[in-house]
Amino acid sequence: MLKKIAVFSLILLISCRENEANHRSSEEPKAFEEKSIDIGRFRRDNDLVEDLYQELVDKSPELKSLEKELSELNTRDTTNIFYNYDQKSDDYYNSAESHINGIRDSVMKQKIINLIKKSSDKYASQKADLENLMDNIIKKRNEINNYHSALKIILTIPLIEQYQKQHLPNKSPFDKLIEKEDQLLQKTKKNTPKY
Repeated sequence: MLKKIAVFSLILLISCRENEANHRSSEEPKAFEEKSIDIGRFRRDNDLVEDLYQELVDKSPELKSLEKELSELNTRDTTNIFYNYDQKSDDYYNSAESHINGIRDSVMKQKIINLIKKSSDKYASQKADLENLMDNIIKKRNEINNYHSALKIILTIPLIEQYQKQHLPNKSPFDKLIEKEDQLLQKTKKNTPKY
């Protein structure tokens, strides 16, 4: 009777461990699954941090909402308004300089140079506030990007650490390989003629 209880307990324990192992592997991020061809690991677009983070986003409404807001934040439409405006003025002043070079009367040329300089200085003063706003927009965007990258790393560190802990290779095959290498080294040395 005691043997039957021991065998039953052993079967129950083994099946629980198998169930636990299956449950653990089903919770493991898909990003850790082995690919049939691992050549992709050498490509730049295969980003494990991004892959792990995307899996977290898929499971979290809060992260999903954040990612949606980040993707909808389009600074280019606003900044392009200024860049296009500024480019027209730069194009004008560059064109004016080209025309000035064609003026042969030195007195007139100097008057036109002074006129363009005065206009250019006035424009520089006029756009100063907008340039400060542009600098602020760029600074904020960089700050958002920095925090977004930090968020991805901080949230995925526990995933890689869990993977490292659960998948640490057993040292036995490495020890056996070293032992085999030692044996082959000794045989190779033994068979190498004296030189």
